[in-house]
Amino acid sequence: RWGNFWSAGAMWDITKERFMKDVKWMNKLQLKASYGSVGNSSGLSPYMAMGLIGTGPLYNGVGGTAVANPANPDLTWEVVKSTNIALNTRVFNRVNLDVELYNRETEDMLMDIPYSYTTGLSGGWGNVASMRNKGVDVTANFEILKDFHDIDWNISANLNYNENEITSLFNGMDEYVLANTGLKLQVGKPYGEYFDVRWAGVDPRDGYNMWYDKNGNLTKQYSEDDAVFTVKQRYAPWSGGLGTRLSWKGLTIGADFSFVYGQYMINNERWFTENHQFANKNNQTTEMLTMWQKPGDITDIAGANAEYHIDDDRLIEDASFVRLKFLQLSYSLPKKWMDATGFVKGAKVYVVGRNLLTFTKYSGYDPEVDSSVNLGNYPNTRQYSIGAQFTF
Repeated sequence: RWGNFWSAGAMWDITKERFMKDVKWMNKLQLKASYGSVGNSSGLSPYMAMGLIGTGPLYNGVGGTAVANPANPDLTWEVVKSTNIALNTRVFNRVNLDVELYNRETEDMLMDIPYSYTTGLSGGWGNVASMRNKGVDVTANFEILKDFHDIDWNISANLNYNENEITSLFNGMDEYVLANTGLKLQVGKPYGEYFDVRWAGVDPRDGYNMWYDKNGNLTKQYSEDDAVFTVKQRYAPWSGGLGTRLSWKGLTIGADFSFVYGQYMINNERWFTENHQFANKNNQTTEMLTMWQKPGDITDIAGANAEYHIDDDRLIEDASFVRLKFLQLSYSLPKKWMDATGFVKGAKVYVVGRNLLTFTKYSGYDPEVDSSVNLGNYPNTRQYSIGAQFTF
């Protein structure tokens, strides 16, 4: 119900030092450092530490009461302890560059952990793990043109690299598999690295699926015991964006791009649309036209008698992408026109487009949907709008 959190920081404005007085091109140079902690209990109700009773048709259709949430009096805040070092600069009165290094230690991490079914419950919340995130954030802004013949043009960009590592798990465990996700938590590994049997393709001789065993040998005998970390991560270590604004008199055009690199997603649609087991009741993709039919066929779609397994990495796809998130063209009417009205101070008309272009290898609907398993998740829509804005 309560927690104590604190932070401290310091900043050195180097540009105000005496030895910098003759460096005219350096407009700002600041070094910052901070350390502190912050608590998190988002996603949990205020009463999760208590034993709660629920009602409903719990047995044979007859209403009753039962334990709905097991008591955990030790449940407390998840705590993130952060160390940050940053350098902020501005040079030639045109270029801003901010670089920040961070190390975040998450302790008492909140997780839903499994219970023995003999308790009558499948699991409950606890402070059961710790994790480390470290990386760098870079933000830059370049004012290419400043009021040059009524032209202003600037470009901004940001880049993040994050390295994640699980440092401990509940009950002293070294590893734990998250059921039905293809993910495994293991101390020393990043959160979100897929743990699966590696698919090795289709044997052109007989059309059967092949896999790699733990030692990297080819086999046609599928076994969950051959699952390994695939190096494919659910959460992209690289992300960022790029934006630009170009203005001339009252006309402005702006565009914003975003990207992630190193992200992988399970395209579970393909389990139903590229699988002969569902061909008699579900629509299939055109990839099924390449299904193996005779010895020598080179394809990724196994033959009609082949064995399929949803727990291999065949459906895991590279979901890295670059997307044009926002594009706007606007025109602000001349001020003298507005002054002539006597009551309108400003007017602007604009056309906006969102999610107009996406560049990706991912074959599913949307690589930006936040889910490790993409099955029926609604994609971001392409949007267009026209509008006007008045100031009185």
